[in-house]
Amino acid sequence: MNFDFSPLALLNVAYFILIILLSLSIHESAHAWAANKLGDPTARMLGRVTLNPLPHIDPFGTLLLPAMLALFGLPVFGWAKPVPIISRNFKHLRRDEALVAAAGPLSNLILATLASVVIVAMGLATGAQAVFTQMQEAYTPAWAILQFGVLNLALAAFNFIPLPPLDGSHVLSALLPSGVEAFYEKIRALGPLILIVLFMTGAFSLILGPLLFGLEYVFYILPLQLLG
Repeated sequence: MNFDFSPLALLNVAYFILIILLSLSIHESAHAWAANKLGDPTARMLGRVTLNPLPHIDPFGTLLLPAMLALFGLPVFGWAKPVPIISRNFKHLRRDEALVAAAGPLSNLILATLASVVIVAMGLATGAQAVFTQMQEAYTPAWAILQFGVLNLALAAFNFIPLPPLDGSHVLSALLPSGVEAFYEKIRALGPLILIVLFMTGAFSLILGPLLFGLEYVFYILPLQLLG
């Protein structure tokens, strides 16, 4: 597989870098904002409650990896610098850790929902079939909004996976009974290894792919079908 350096490919890279910068900045800001509201001002004091992408950028995960994926024509993905949290500042440790963790992917779901609202509004204005056609043609307004929405669905779905160090692991930990939660915490160190195995074996795509297909249908295709 070769890199595509055509003008359209480079435009594609620039667009996906732009939307991943925005989406990850909102994701990390949501973590920082929730932590501050629940009693830990660490991230706020470090300037992480901001939509300015600079404090959130991880050079590889936010810039290099998404650019390479876009050039290869693969689904674009990435990550930002983790938000620093001092858990002892929380009044209700397990509950507040879960709320802070959930804030990030929930912000991506909100962005995906806003993209759906815009697509439905376009369908009401120009007709559902016209929007369907645009969504399949690269660099049209409907296509651009769809890519933004799908990327945020992917970020939300990925981060809700209950494997450490992903956000979903903190949510699951708070929901488990104390005895089971203690065992779960003991195997937390295996989370990154399990994620690597899932990526390397292709099992990750088998798990997340159908889920994303279903979410894309529910958020963007079904509303237009109902309009049509």
